Parts: sequence; C-alpha cells; structure tokens
Amino acid sequence: MKDDELIPKLLNREQDAYLYLMDAYNKLLWVIVGGILGKVGTVQDIEECISDVFIQLWKNPQAFNQQKGTLKSYVAVIAKSRALNTYKKLTRVKIIELNEAIQSTDDDLFDYIVEKDMSQELYDAIQTLAEPNKEILMRRYFFDEKPRRIAESISMSIKEVENRLYQSKVKLRKKLEGGSYYG
Repeated sequence: MKDDELIPKLLNREQDAYLYLMDAYNKLLWVIVGGILGKVGTVQDIEECISDVFIQLWKNPQAFNQQKGTLKSYVAVIAKSRALNTYKKLTRVKIIELNEAIQSTDDDLFDYIVEKDMSQELYDAIQTLAEPNKEILMRRYFFDEKPRRIAESISMSIKEVENRLYQSKVKLRKKLEGGSYYG
C-alpha cells in the first residue's frame, strides 16, 4: 500500500491500515530502536519503544505531514526519538546502579561521590578510560557481568580483568578527587 492510500485510512483510524503499517515497518523499527537500546535495554524495552511509536501515530495521525517526507521516514524519526529518550532514561538508572556497585567494592570512592553528588561526573570520567578498561568496567558494573564471563568474552585472564577493574577504580578516584575528567 502506498502512502497516498494509507494516510487517509490512518486519519480515519482504520485498524487494517495500522496492522499493515506494523507489518511493513516492524523490522525497520527493530533495527533503529535495537541499534540504540540493544546494549542498555532489554527486549521488552525495545518492544515497548516500538509499540509507543505506533501508539503515537494512532493518537495523533494528523501530525504526519506528507510534504515533509514519507510515512516511512516519519515513523523512523519517531522511533529514533523515542529510543533516544528511553536510552537516556535507562542510562541514568545504570549510573545509579554503578554507584551502588562501587559502594560495595570501594566505600571511600562511593562516599566521596555521594558527598559531591557526582553521578554525571562519574559517568563522564568512565567515558575517558582507555579500552579495554572502559569496556570491562561497564560490563562489570553496568551489565553486572562476572569477571569470568568478561574474561572469556574478551580473551583475557580473570586475574587481568580483576586487575584492570582495580586500576580503573583507582584512576576514577584520582580523576574525581582531582576534578580532572580528561587527564
């Protein structure tokens, strides 16, 4: 079905038009939303985000302006926007979880972070770490992977993963205490 045929049906909220739209664009939306949320969200987060795209279109079909682009591009833009919003929400939660994980392994650093309310600074400091240390730290504290699994997936010994975790925490402490996030 072409946009010219589909748009009037969407405006009249004809169910067959929405079912067609879901069939036609579901894979595209999975690629867009999954690409953004794949590493931070669950399958349910991705499905919910895709559903929200179709709900938004159902609630407000007149927001689509055919002169600005195709229905496909409009749905893709909505999906990307929803996914980015969900990504921000999920990563904020992950920063809090990281703070809690650090508390259980390094009380001095966590106390300092709590005192200074440095959640964003902590995240920014983590982003400055070199690879593979950044990846190891993210996998351990953001995704709650065990050192053994991390070691297997990046072809490293468990001892080396644990050493890199320790070294990364020391570097984070220095960066946060010194206020130097990019040094």
